[in-house]
Amino acid sequence: MIKIKNYLLAFTAIAVMFTLACGGGGDDGPGEPTAEEQRLLDLAGTTGVTWTAVSITQDGAPANGFDNFSLTLRSSTSLTYTANNSTPLIAASGPWEFNNGNINQIIFNGDSDNVFNVSNLNTTATPATVTLTVNFTNPNGGTAAGASGTYVLNLQAQ
Repeated sequence: MIKIKNYLLAFTAIAVMFTLACGGGGDDGPGEPTAEEQRLLDLAGTTGVTWTAVSITQDGAPANGFDNFSLTLRSSTSLTYTANNSTPLIAASGPWEFNNGNINQIIFNGDSDNVFNVSNLNTTATPATVTLTVNFTNPNGGTAAGASGTYVLNLQAQ
């Protein structure tokens, strides 16, 4: 009988140590998001985020033709966007993605010739702000469809 008590006591002590080592069980829920998941949340939220222009420059001067510019990024089931007054830089709608997995670069409609660099993302500001910079090359040439050059889009969340 004493032997059984010793075995039970030893077994109980080991079980308690395993329970404490595991943190007591329970589900800690999902882990922290990956860098890409966090960037998706920052840029597109869970239901989409609309970004409006604070300023847009071309080669350092105010750019023309972008009055009431807006860009809505979505990431719920697939990465899609809609844009207003964004031609020629960005088509009116389509897919968007990170450039080869780089969360600091976005391409629209698979246009890898015009990569938008993401910088100055501030999600703690009210409203949130971000800067997109692109060395735009007009695939159609000429100025009628939009001039090539470096565009800086300073945006804020709506």
